[in-house]
Amino acid sequence: MNMIVEDWLNSKNIQEKNIMITWAQKPRKIIMIAYSIMGISYACVVVLPALGISVTYTRNATDINKILPLQGYYIYDVTKTPLYILTYIGQVITFFFAVMAYTGIDNFLGLLVFHICGQMEILTARFSCLSKLTKFRNGLESCVRNHIRLLRAIAIVEDTYNKILLALFLYFGLLFAFFGFLLISLIEEKSYVSITRILYLVSNLTNIFVHMGLYCAVGEILVSQCDKVYYAICDQEWYCLDPKHAKDLIFLMIRTRISSYITAGKIFPMTMATFCNLVKTSVSYVSVMFTIKN
Repeated sequence: MNMIVEDWLNSKNIQEKNIMITWAQKPRKIIMIAYSIMGISYACVVVLPALGISVTYTRNATDINKILPLQGYYIYDVTKTPLYILTYIGQVITFFFAVMAYTGIDNFLGLLVFHICGQMEILTARFSCLSKLTKFRNGLESCVRNHIRLLRAIAIVEDTYNKILLALFLYFGLLFAFFGFLLISLIEEKSYVSITRILYLVSNLTNIFVHMGLYCAVGEILVSQCDKVYYAICDQEWYCLDPKHAKDLIFLMIRTRISSYITAGKIFPMTMATFCNLVKTSVSYVSVMFTIKN
């Protein structure tokens, strides 16, 4: 956060400030979409049971006459009015903080990565104009320092989020397969299924699909911006530079050729290719479950 504050205070010209504003507006839109989707799921889970509409199966051993957002075994009789109301309110509050924590942590990741991407774009513009500077060595030193700072920021984000992303990676794959299997099974049975139940399953599928897609899209954008820095260095008019200055670009080209990205548990890079492979794997599990069922 200190780096973000310093970058906003140290922006040197209008062009760089406009780049930062553009990149800051992107996570804002993503946050609005994410909270809207989570709000729909939250409403299905919390509001509908209060109206007597169940979004879960009503044939479980834990079901009671009075519907609660979260079914389970209780050490007291929840069918009594005071205890039922208190239990319902407690679950509503718990779900609310769970939604805020789940979505807030993810949105903070997007905020950090998009800020780094904005700084990468500014760095790309500076590298593009590097050969036109009269004090080439000073400009190169400034760009290198800034690049190292951004690489360290990416490493900190990676170390902080890689375990969380791995858990979400597995969570998404399992839930997508189970919800997909359940939804298709309900349609195949051609029995009466309430619209509420279908909407609940579709909203959950959409929720986990969009969130996982956003994780991978953010990682893909970061890789793309890192590659642009490399191409900006390659496009330098090195043949017009002093031989000593041209040699300095070689080390930069070697380092920037290696893209920086965030991973899930330091195993899977968070890119759109990984997202597509994950979706294909989940669909394959759905096919396997249907084969076992039949």
